[in-house]
Amino acid sequence: MSNTDDGSRPVPTHARSLVFIGLERSPPYILESSKIPSELEDGEVLLSIELATICGSDIHTLVGQRTTPNPCVLGHEGCGVVVKSSRPDVQEGDKVTWGICASCDNCQFCSLGLSNKCENLIKCGHVLMKKAPLFGTYSTHIRCPRGTPIVSLPPALTPQLAAPINCALATMVNAMSKIPPVPSPGERGASVALVQGAGMLGLYGIALLKESGFSKIYCIDVNLPRLSKAAEFGAIPVHPDQAWPYATEPNEEVIRPDSVDVVFEVCGNKDGLPQGVRALRVGGTYVLIGLVHRDSRMNILAQTVITKCLTLIGVHNYTGKHLEEAVKFLSQHHDRYPFSSLMGPVYPLTQFRNAVEAAKSGRFFRVGINPQ
Repeated sequence: MSNTDDGSRPVPTHARSLVFIGLERSPPYILESSKIPSELEDGEVLLSIELATICGSDIHTLVGQRTTPNPCVLGHEGCGVVVKSSRPDVQEGDKVTWGICASCDNCQFCSLGLSNKCENLIKCGHVLMKKAPLFGTYSTHIRCPRGTPIVSLPPALTPQLAAPINCALATMVNAMSKIPPVPSPGERGASVALVQGAGMLGLYGIALLKESGFSKIYCIDVNLPRLSKAAEFGAIPVHPDQAWPYATEPNEEVIRPDSVDVVFEVCGNKDGLPQGVRALRVGGTYVLIGLVHRDSRMNILAQTVITKCLTLIGVHNYTGKHLEEAVKFLSQHHDRYPFSSLMGPVYPLTQFRNAVEAAKSGRFFRVGINPQ
């Protein structure tokens, strides 16, 4: 159901959304129709969702590994078309992605460049509906609050390519900003990397590391099909139970202690931390990204971190600057890597249960939701 704005463009009056109502309910979500206001508040943007994807944090919410306030509209990865805008720089009809963190731009964290940790943060897919109605992607429409970064998408980026940008890729762009730059030829510096985990974050990380000039990138995972995909992205795949890199010649160099400059943890498994510390050379950098859950107590020796002069950095989400860089990166390199093969089946909103089961199976890097 819709009206027309200025007598020409149809403006929806209602949205249909999947609302998380708590794990004590079965199922813990319902489909709900809600009214869209005829006028947006200052700085808001209303979008029609073209495609949403199921991120690991959504699964964590649904299995009880993450606490999410309710009722809320779930989902944060996606892309869409602007239906109505109260911003002069965002026009109706634009194809865009948006940041998952709406910030105030005034608090101490925003002033430090940490808008993703804003004191007044409103987070897409994880906010009470009474605070930010329709700020989630498992919905026909999303209502982005003031302070939400909005970035235009070039025509080359189809919804299948663009939907995961605003979480997985933008987060890895932030991770890249935390490591030393690759040196010029003849200089000493970071050039060998280890990526722990061959999921969506890991594959994006491999592509980013390669394009930044890393000479060798190892990727370790227990999932053999995912390791094969990591090899397609240019990494040396390593299975933790094998002495040699998986699917390579026996004389291929293995990961040796004190041989790696940078480690990205994107597997969410705390048992890999001692391995990562052991692999790092003196002065190396360890970036922790995937261990965003309660079972993440670190079993590493502070003595080793100190004596090897290691840098440990945590990365959680990203800022609008990182989102812009992510869109630019994928625009420039989408045809150099098999990004289009990362999208699995796409389900309608009415088959959300089936979509979740497909995502939990681990057979797909991303499962899609088409709310329309």
